[in-house]
Amino acid sequence: MGVVCAISACAVSAGKDPMKSLSNPGSLPVVQVAAMEKLDQEPSPEYISALKRIMWQPGFAESTRLEAFVRLVKLDEPGLKEIVRLQLPKLMALAWRQKLCELIVEHHWVDMTPTLVRAWSVPMAAWIEQDKDRPERIAIEQLNGKDQLTDLLVKMLVESNPITEANLRLRCWEMLQKIGQRERLVKLLADASVKPDDRLLSNLRSCAGELGIVPTTKEEILWLQALLETKNIAFWAQAKAATMQLPPDVRAKLEIRELPIAVAVSTFKPELLSKTPAELYQLVDARRQAKGSRIVSPSFEGYGGDHTENLYEMRNKLSWGDLASMAIAMEIFDSPILCQQIFDLADRDMADRDTEYGGVIRIKSDGKPAIEEMKPRVQGNDLRYEASQKMFDNAYTGLFHFHLHCQSYDNMQYAGPHLGDFAYAESTRANCLVFSFVSRKELNVDFYRHGPMVVDLGCIARPKKEG
Repeated sequence: MGVVCAISACAVSAGKDPMKSLSNPGSLPVVQVAAMEKLDQEPSPEYISALKRIMWQPGFAESTRLEAFVRLVKLDEPGLKEIVRLQLPKLMALAWRQKLCELIVEHHWVDMTPTLVRAWSVPMAAWIEQDKDRPERIAIEQLNGKDQLTDLLVKMLVESNPITEANLRLRCWEMLQKIGQRERLVKLLADASVKPDDRLLSNLRSCAGELGIVPTTKEEILWLQALLETKNIAFWAQAKAATMQLPPDVRAKLEIRELPIAVAVSTFKPELLSKTPAELYQLVDARRQAKGSRIVSPSFEGYGGDHTENLYEMRNKLSWGDLASMAIAMEIFDSPILCQQIFDLADRDMADRDTEYGGVIRIKSDGKPAIEEMKPRVQGNDLRYEASQKMFDNAYTGLFHFHLHCQSYDNMQYAGPHLGDFAYAESTRANCLVFSFVSRKELNVDFYRHGPMVVDLGCIARPKKEG
């Protein structure tokens, strides 16, 4: 095949400016290869840089990328490996991503194992249900031995530099959880002799020892680290006290996201702490039926799988935290003041075509609920709410992340969370609410979190103005 390609390229002109032909993703692959052959005669730094861009820039054919790869191995292998380190985790050209993994194995680049771990940790919709077939995982096992995968990830977690490779360590933890090695991690945390002064392991030991929670994802660990900061010491103490009042089987299954729920319950509705999930379900179901408001379910066409927002149909998937937070949400908006506040925000969102609105809902230390608007990180799209870092910092101790779907007063088509919202909940692990106008006088309310899991809590009515 290589000979055929070479002959074809020789028969094709590289144009008056080979560099321009090479750098244009719209050029025919045979023209791009002809340009490479012309530029091979005196390889310049500019030429080498163009070959590196071909490794990741969208629009190039796999055949062109492969020709560029072969040349870079000869001309600048260290530079090639660096560009792969930077770009492989972000690469969306899936066939080329897979081919790169195979090339890493072919060249026996064992030192690229950390890059493969980072890339493997990035969810890819095309491979989400076939994790064992992820090309990154296959490459890691081929380079290091299939039976060495767990030990390799544990070693990188423990031994990688806590400053320059902090993200890699979190990804190793995340992938160990993903491949079912939770008990191995529990055993690691139980051994206090392993890196006793390491901040990451120390934080994880505090969480496991004091609360019985072993985080699953990178974002949950970042959440944990935020809660252990000096400014949140009082909150951490409240979380420990609140979770101690939960039924034992509930405590054994807690997630990080349920700590703010437990603290909110302890100050707003402390009687809920001792209730089982079954008892909470009865309470939420009774309130839902008493409201008597309609369920507004959007279309999940294209998402795949069976999805429902019906409380009854979701009952076996709901945790104590899900049900407790729903109970609080329904009670919060019984308050005319808070209800008016969310409608005022929704009306402003309706008038603003540059962004959706959102923020944090919390229960303050005095037991009173509060809606905190947070400006989006960027604007310019009325179908997205981009959470800022300030919002995340505030939400670590808050009850809900929330945003609004208020492009029109009849916004039933967009009621409830959609694909981007589910992706947000999956990555942040947050407890979320979305409010959608279904008429000028009604906002539909949905609770959702990772899973994806969503429950329609019904509609709230715009408070009537006095007089």
